[in-house]
Amino acid sequence: MKTTLHTLLCIAIRLGAVLMAVNLLEQLPSFFVLNNETGHLAWLSLGLTGVGLVIAFALWVWPGLIVWWAVGRNGHEIFESPIAASQLQHIVLSAMGAWLFINGLSACIGHGAITLAYIRESGAMTPTGEIRWIIQDAVTALAGIALMLGSRGLVELLYRLRSYPQPRQSEIEADTNIVKDG
Repeated sequence: MKTTLHTLLCIAIRLGAVLMAVNLLEQLPSFFVLNNETGHLAWLSLGLTGVGLVIAFALWVWPGLIVWWAVGRNGHEIFESPIAASQLQHIVLSAMGAWLFINGLSACIGHGAITLAYIRESGAMTPTGEIRWIIQDAVTALAGIALMLGSRGLVELLYRLRSYPQPRQSEIEADTNIVKDG
């Protein structure tokens, strides 16, 4: 596989821009629920979300500006790697699963701590909003584990869904030798 550092960083920045936009859009409904009587908080939240979406859009359209600052002229050197595309997909899906697991676990612990502090301070029942967040974060952590452990099967499924021909035995042996040597 041949690629450049510039291309890899552009892909990473665009992925970050998509995640940023999704995260901002995901939080839009909560702005209206947690609104004050005058509605100023909702408008301020919408304005900040709009600025964030513009930044995410700019990062998607022009990721090369940040990459140019980060790597300069050396970013167009070609990297050659003996990693096959299926192995790269396996690595990326495993890393994404690990990230989801850690993100879900840390958020679950954080919301659990908030819930325990609320119960201790008020002596009341657990707020339903926090329980919803704990459940969502636990499901995210479980999905991360499933993606991390099942990434090889997912890569094979994607390979079959794309209707690619079955790999020849020599390609499979070459891929396994690369993994064993690396």
